[in-house]
Amino acid sequence: MRERQLGPELMDRSDLDPVRHRQALDGLARLNRWSRSAAALWAPLARLAHTSAVPLRVLDLACGGGDNIIRLAGYARRAGVSIRFTGCDISDHALRHTAQLALAAGIPVDTFQHDALTAPIPPGYDVVMSSLFLHHLERADAVGLLGRMGSAAGRLVVVHDLVRSRAGLTLAHLACRALTRSEVVRHDGPQSVRSAFTIGEVRAMADQAGLAAVRIRRTWPQRFLLTAAPGTAA
Repeated sequence: MRERQLGPELMDRSDLDPVRHRQALDGLARLNRWSRSAAALWAPLARLAHTSAVPLRVLDLACGGGDNIIRLAGYARRAGVSIRFTGCDISDHALRHTAQLALAAGIPVDTFQHDALTAPIPPGYDVVMSSLFLHHLERADAVGLLGRMGSAAGRLVVVHDLVRSRAGLTLAHLACRALTRSEVVRHDGPQSVRSAFTIGEVRAMADQAGLAAVRIRRTWPQRFLLTAAPGTAA
């Protein structure tokens, strides 16, 4: 696991069957729930929301099936803070899935189709975040994305992703077998760990991207949470 092994994932295929895509999104939602992804993301958002005099606007890049922002919106409702969540993704299947989940949960979220690698990040958001997206990218693309997130965010950049490690690979094999029957997730889960970055690599990329006030901490299980101030470092 010393060297990153970036490889193709089935979820990235544009010709993936819609039924298999939906099953995979459901499987990923179970994995996110087990790994407490939304709880990790909520901590910095809650701190910011409690000190804000106006409602926060949060953009989730490559939101996938939207389970994270829907759960986060539920946290905000229960905490009595005003946060408007928007998710964007290149996949219209994923966006339809997000809309259906939000409707079923009775939680309003906005969505729009967007290629986070080729299209500019829209302005006007206080927080620009991503979860489980960075490991899909070539290193240069990851650095570029981090830099554009820093330029676009009004108040905070948040990134949550996998850590490349042997322990993470073992957990991915076990969790994907135990929590979902989706063959897509069972293939992509371990591959995602092989494609992931180490904490040291993430810190170096954040520095190269010019992010300021960068903080990185480990989260359960074998993931990291990066937060950074908007703009770029001097």
